Amino acid sequence: MSLNIATAFRLRNKLKERIKELTKTCEKAEVSKNKGTAENTTSFDGKSFSETVSSINLLMETLRNLNLAIEKANAVNKEDLITMETVKAELAFYKTLITKIRAARKFHYEDNPEGGRDKIEQELVLDQQKVVTYYNELIKKRDAIEEKLLNSNFKVKVNFDKEAITKLL
Repeated sequence: MSLNIATAFRLRNKLKERIKELTKTCEKAEVSKNKGTAENTTSFDGKSFSETVSSINLLMETLRNLNLAIEKANAVNKEDLITMETVKAELAFYKTLITKIRAARKFHYEDNPEGGRDKIEQELVLDQQKVVTYYNELIKKRDAIEEKLLNSNFKVKVNFDKEAITKLL
């Protein structure tokens, strides 16, 4: 049985959340008990500590296998994913530039020999309009790639049994 990448991502997130929940419970649990007494299973919903550790191991192994299946299926999107990573980095950089340009002072004052202050006009090193235009082009590029990836995520199939995950959750 196969599922699309979008569904695989949702299931992966559920697996990660379940692992996180069980891990937090294990971190708080007592790892020892009084000799001859029954183990307190309340915090593990009726399971023993060792059964819960085994469950986490199985969940992690399933997550690993799902990640591998997603990676194989997502190979068709590799170039777009790499491009997206670069575009996002560029967007962050240009957003910083735009913020600096918008905050730049138009002039500053310097003391003159007569005891007064001279108003010195400042000019931008970069052309604000060009920077903003390029930033907006990057946004359009990012949006186009996101749309392409979104469409692909509903078409590309991941070779993994959905039931193998849902029964663990």
